[in-house]
Amino acid sequence: MAESQGNDAQNGTPGGQYSGPRAIDPVQEHSHDDDPDFITRTRFLSGVAIAGGAVLSAAILVPIVGFAVTDAVKDPKAQWVDLGPVSNFPDGQTTSIAVSGTSPWSDARVFVRNRAGQIIALWNRCAHLGCPVEYFKGGDNYVCPCHGGAYDTLGLVVAGPPPRPLDRFNVKVVDGTGKSVGGVGTVHGSWSTAGISQSDHLLVGTPFSINSAQKAYRLHDPGEPVTGVLSNLYPF
Repeated sequence: MAESQGNDAQNGTPGGQYSGPRAIDPVQEHSHDDDPDFITRTRFLSGVAIAGGAVLSAAILVPIVGFAVTDAVKDPKAQWVDLGPVSNFPDGQTTSIAVSGTSPWSDARVFVRNRAGQIIALWNRCAHLGCPVEYFKGGDNYVCPCHGGAYDTLGLVVAGPPPRPLDRFNVKVVDGTGKSVGGVGTVHGSWSTAGISQSDHLLVGTPFSINSAQKAYRLHDPGEPVTGVLSNLYPF
């Protein structure tokens, strides 16, 4: 070491403290951790994630809450349509008839089933995608020609993709003065034919949906189940 320094001195290089170029001393930056108005990248991304989660939650919950609240806030006024005298719907038969008017379900086709002392009015709209179902007298059943949905004599699903039975209409029978005769039947939505005459008139009212146990629900759209997990998630 001493020999090397001697050589440097002989070459004209002074010994002692280094006086050449130096790197710039680093400047300590303020972290801004104590500044509430300063937004770091982490804070910004966290805010975006929270906002995105809130939007996604709202998109899922709002329709579900809407479906749940609809039944409570909606109070449709009953609308009755006169289908004519009971004689138009012979006992032991199912008769197809078109219904028109100013109601939301105008221009529907109804299957009036008069069997076993009870009258039931079934909507011919398939519960799968809304195609018109056909009645087959030989099997006393209903079949959808679009996707093969099949229903029994009461409109309950026996095959195919429909998520629920055929929808029904409220029915009643009135005499010439408009007074109800007969009474409510044992099958939900049906009307007992006991005590009515062939000249009394059959009326259909607002439609409703049912489940496989024939429990009544508000009218649902085609493809919408009335029970189960999917009924809460529909239409997602």
